[in-house]
Amino acid sequence: MSPPRSPLAARPGLQGPGVLGRKYVRRAPDAPLEVVGEPDAASGQKQRPAARQGLLSSSKLVPLFVALLIGCQLVLLVNAIAPLRMVVRILAFGLSLALLVLVPGRALKHPALPFVLGAMGVTALNFFHPGTVSPLGGAAQLGIQLSIMAPLFWVTRLSIDSKTFRLTLALLFFFNTASAAVGVLQVYFPGRFQPVISSAVQSQGDSYLRSLEFETASGARVFRPMGLTDMPGGAATGAFYAVLLGSGFLLSSRQGAARWVSAGGILVGLVSLYLCQVRAIALTLGVCLAAMSFVLMLSGRLARLVKLVAVVGTAAVFAFGWAVAVGGDAVQSRWNSLFEAKPEDVYRSNRGHFLEGTFEHLLPEYPLGAGLGRYGMANAYFGDNSDPEHPPLWAEIQWTAWVYDGGALVMLLYPLGVLVSMAWVFQAARKREDSGEEFWLWGSVIFAYNLGALALTFSYPFFMSQVGMEFWLLNAALFGAWNHAKTLHAHRR
Repeated sequence: MSPPRSPLAARPGLQGPGVLGRKYVRRAPDAPLEVVGEPDAASGQKQRPAARQGLLSSSKLVPLFVALLIGCQLVLLVNAIAPLRMVVRILAFGLSLALLVLVPGRALKHPALPFVLGAMGVTALNFFHPGTVSPLGGAAQLGIQLSIMAPLFWVTRLSIDSKTFRLTLALLFFFNTASAAVGVLQVYFPGRFQPVISSAVQSQGDSYLRSLEFETASGARVFRPMGLTDMPGGAATGAFYAVLLGSGFLLSSRQGAARWVSAGGILVGLVSLYLCQVRAIALTLGVCLAAMSFVLMLSGRLARLVKLVAVVGTAAVFAFGWAVAVGGDAVQSRWNSLFEAKPEDVYRSNRGHFLEGTFEHLLPEYPLGAGLGRYGMANAYFGDNSDPEHPPLWAEIQWTAWVYDGGALVMLLYPLGVLVSMAWVFQAARKREDSGEEFWLWGSVIFAYNLGALALTFSYPFFMSQVGMEFWLLNAALFGAWNHAKTLHAHRR
């Protein structure tokens, strides 16, 4: 006598019992379960089946949004778009705000949400600060801040699976690898692949621009690789993520071609990073890879750990020789200086004085914030700098921006949100799942990614840019995919 079959397997299309207010349907005997009829948070009524909800309810919305962010970055490099530069910059932030309203459903509560919302609330109160000279600039500042953390809401309303999450990471990996590769070409062929330099950089004067150049082995003077950005040295960010995400795909890929592509991305990223000569990002990358290795060791994945160390270590040595052969003595002397002094001394002589100034001068001056719309993109496009008592401000690192936004409270709450995200991802990386998904691996990668983001807040305003939006998008997508897989696995049991 054959064992009884589950109600779900009895007939294709039969609905199963609800889990967390959801009902599931199997379209075919071997097809995955699909969520249908999920109650809506606002009305309490059931939503339409997933097949009829359209793009705004599709998990593919996440990679499409990432593709749009990439497209906006590429469009900014086109000279003909210069008159529409402001529109293009606003487009990605505006779409994130639109999705906050348009994506239906009820969001999952990400662990970082209370802290980030608290920081957002304090920032909103700064709209009434006397330093908010321009209401339009203040509103723009709030809009940027809200759009950056908005993925914590709209992404977790979607039923994201592991394939969608992997596709999202793949888009970011290929874009950042392409940026790193273009950076290498900009050194090989001076002037041929170089975009127009940012007007903000050009306004610093000729002496500053010359400080961003170096002499290659062929004797040509070139800017530090910009990659697919308009900032000298900007390719370093793409190189950083090419190596970090490439390491994740290297460990997760089961096909030889995918492994070679991942290894190639790691190699190109390292060469570009050496040529950019941005030592702070190189140190951050080393810390992130060490953190990933620690999580792999702690969870007993020693074979993966050996594979990671062997590939990245070999690529690092080979890439350095390649970069010196192309970049010449300037590259070698720059990296030699990293070992001639302590890392903290290197940071202090570069970005460290901005951090010291933030805590020693700016925080006592603005303990509750400095008002909104006085720095960054909001000030450049919508600010009013006519009041001599409230001049424009400059934020070179994220910690300075947090002081301007809301003083000590924002400086406390927002980093706590990042740390809580890291803590959850760390726990996900340590778990041994029986759902068949490799969330432990991507948890290790995102843990290292989050650590890198936190470290980069000491180098530039990370959470005032598109990369800050990508940070919350990836964390929300992993959280949503993990909960979705957990719910389906519990239902199948």
